Amino acid sequence: MSDQNNILSHGLGDAGKGKLSEDKLMAYMAGALPPAEQHEVELWLANEGMESDAVEGLRTLQQAEVKHAVNQLNHNLRKAILKKKRRRKPLDTGQFTWIAVAIILLLIVLAFIVIRKSL
Repeated sequence: MSDQNNILSHGLGDAGKGKLSEDKLMAYMAGALPPAEQHEVELWLANEGMESDAVEGLRTLQQAEVKHAVNQLNHNLRKAILKKKRRRKPLDTGQFTWIAVAIILLLIVLAFIVIRKSL
């Protein structure tokens, strides 16, 4: 899955760069990390604001529910990204646009002729 479409990849990356990987976070939540790595994750979470709150919320869920919630959020994120991409299409300069321009120009010419004759 691309990083742009993965909610856990935003703000999470290599632990060596001051960020936390998804695998390490999931292992931490499952309690499967060695004490040194668990301490590293806890220090990282202590320095973060929203991430720490999110992990506390995820702790209330079962492991299967966490995976389901992450997959659902990823799905919704992909849908939102695709929806935004569709909105960025340029305006359609089809037949009706050219007809509208012609009508406006015709009205301008007619207004000019009427004003010119009335003077």
